[in-house]
Amino acid sequence: MKIRILLIMSLLIINFIKAQDDTLKIQNAKLIALTPLNKKTDKVNGLTFGLGFDSKYIVKKQDTELLQKVNGLNIEVNPLGILFWMLYDPEKDQDTEFIKINGLNISAAGYLKGISHNGLTLSLYNYGHTMNGISGTFFTTYIETGNGFFVSSLGVHSKKLNGVSISIFNNAEIMRGIQIGGYNSNKDGKGMQIGLINKSKKLKGLQIGLWNKNGKRSLPIINF
Repeated sequence: MKIRILLIMSLLIINFIKAQDDTLKIQNAKLIALTPLNKKTDKVNGLTFGLGFDSKYIVKKQDTELLQKVNGLNIEVNPLGILFWMLYDPEKDQDTEFIKINGLNISAAGYLKGISHNGLTLSLYNYGHTMNGISGTFFTTYIETGNGFFVSSLGVHSKKLNGVSISIFNNAEIMRGIQIGGYNSNKDGKGMQIGLINKSKKLKGLQIGLWNKNGKRSLPIINF
């Protein structure tokens, strides 16, 4: 009887140690790391530096995708950033969140689809997943969900926008906040549109511009 108890205890201890070892291998936090992050790193508390993040380096454990996290500063120096902006089609990429960054991002390129951010990000473009905070891009922003303040020279597109977007072209499927630009559009809006042309299929709020159209009426200057 005692031998059986000892054997059972030994097996439990071995399984516990193995589980802890597997967890440590996957949840390997680093202070400094190069990007793209490899599969052995699931968290960085400090600095990441390199070419940017890539979904092919998703951390996996038993065929389950784990979210990699960066807490701190991310710097990207990808010299091909302008080519990514010209050739990348976010509609063709997977809609799976695989990286979450908390802090400051400064990039000579930008986020691809699947990257979420909490904080401040400055880049050429932003094709990320969920953005919470402030995002400034030189070219375009094309994201799933935006909560905060978004500025782009050419365009801001989001499926869900909660906050403020400022650009030549602003487009949101669901908008809760303010759109400011040359051409503003949304399917379901609550808030305000300020621009040359404002369009909304369903709006609870105010439109100020040269021409304004919502689900009820079309008017110049002011519409509601």
